[in-house]
Amino acid sequence: MEIDELERRLSELSASEIAYKDGMAFDWSIMTEHVEIDGCPVRKIGQPGFAYAQPGMPRGLTIRKNSRFNAVPEHVHDYVELSYVYRGRCPQTVAGERLELGRNEVLLLDALCPHAVAALGEDDIMLSMTVSRSFLRRSLESSLSRESAVSRFLFNALNSETDHRGHVRFHCGESRRIRRYMQEMLCELYDPSPNGPEIVLRLFQLFLAELMDCYERKLVRGAADGAAGPTALVTGMLGYIDREFAACSLEGMAAEFGLSPNYATALLKRHVGKTFRQLVQERRLVRAAELLRGGATAGAAAHAVGYENMSFFYRKFHDKYGCTPAAYRR
Repeated sequence: MEIDELERRLSELSASEIAYKDGMAFDWSIMTEHVEIDGCPVRKIGQPGFAYAQPGMPRGLTIRKNSRFNAVPEHVHDYVELSYVYRGRCPQTVAGERLELGRNEVLLLDALCPHAVAALGEDDIMLSMTVSRSFLRRSLESSLSRESAVSRFLFNALNSETDHRGHVRFHCGESRRIRRYMQEMLCELYDPSPNGPEIVLRLFQLFLAELMDCYERKLVRGAADGAAGPTALVTGMLGYIDREFAACSLEGMAAEFGLSPNYATALLKRHVGKTFRQLVQERRLVRAAELLRGGATAGAAAHAVGYENMSFFYRKFHDKYGCTPAAYRR
């Protein structure tokens, strides 16, 4: 399927959308039950497991276009949902907060997070991706760099944020990749290829990786602007360590973010569980191991990552990898 055909398919009014446009109201009572969230009754839509099966999609993921001209009352699900605005805008109320998603933005809603969607206009296209929690976790683990302190921190933060009926908004309106990955997934949905589920799985992992990059960039910008909370500051400092590990100091990093060295290291210890020195050593050793695997000598690897004392490098490397650099290289 070409993109022009995809655009036509998404824009075409379905039979139900034509009916909604003509004034028909959907009776939500026929497909929902009520549950209590914090003492208040809320509609519950969908059944466990049912939402995760769709022809041509990997098990654990579905993608459906939201009907236009039909408001969805406040409700919860048994599954994680990713709302993506393909075109136009989408006003929503999430956990009592009114927000409006713009083109190419994504909203992650945890199971049991109360939310309502306003009626979409003819030029508004929103896709809903339903994801099982286990599928989301596996995809995140495959999407993010295992060596990046920022990625590990954001992964833990995201899981923490969504563990208690939470939501995360991804400001990725300027990302070209988010739109391209979504378009390719939709093409596989509407015109499946023989290896469609595997292709969609890889695309979804790339989609998540780009979401997390957008999330990180927003936090780092907040830290740089001096109007950031602890999460943004910690993310910014971890990014600084990832970039400058070969020649950085606690004082230099703290100055970069307008913090005192004591406060900077206290933030890292509280939110990551490691000191500045531990994080730098960890990043240096990981990079040294990468260089050794690429054929570098122990001396060249140590120098490249900022070690001047070879005895110290050998000791730290052995502590982490259980062997000498030369043995690791072989």
